[in-house]
Amino acid sequence: MTENFIIEETALVRQAKKGDREAFGQLMENHAQRAYRIAFTILQNQSNAEDVVQEAFITAFKSIKKLQKEDSFRSWLSRIITTRAYDFLRRKQRENKTIEATTSRFKTEMALNASNSDRTDFDLDLRDAISKLPELHRLAIMMRYAENATADEIAATLNRPAGTIRRIMSESYHLLRLYLEGDDNT
Repeated sequence: MTENFIIEETALVRQAKKGDREAFGQLMENHAQRAYRIAFTILQNQSNAEDVVQEAFITAFKSIKKLQKEDSFRSWLSRIITTRAYDFLRRKQRENKTIEATTSRFKTEMALNASNSDRTDFDLDLRDAISKLPELHRLAIMMRYAENATADEIAATLNRPAGTIRRIMSESYHLLRLYLEGDDNT
């Protein structure tokens, strides 16, 4: 960022704080691509990222008068986007909170009802499904079941927050269930 850009942006922020919608629109245009990249990095889904960016821009518009340091608009907006993205993930996690229990029951029922031949097939299917997971998800699942590690232990090993590991585990169970049920489009 050049010094001129910072000066121009600070002037736009001042105007937007006074209620100038065009100035706010210009700020959003200046930061739209970056906002999307932040949201997409967290959510890994185009549609969800677009929704979160729109929600974040609405929040920013409603809250811009509270921004005390006009020259910190960029980081302020980034925090709003990040917060909205993680809020989205938490909502999604609450909606899917039974996935882990369902997957465990599913796995247990399949194992109990299967013949030895079917168990071997199920184990192969499970290994194949695990191999399809993204690397971090695969690591978390393998640590959980191969080493019987807790979310806190996995978090410490992978240098990630425990909440992130719990989210990753939930997503992993969801993906595994989809793979095992035969939905290869995920």
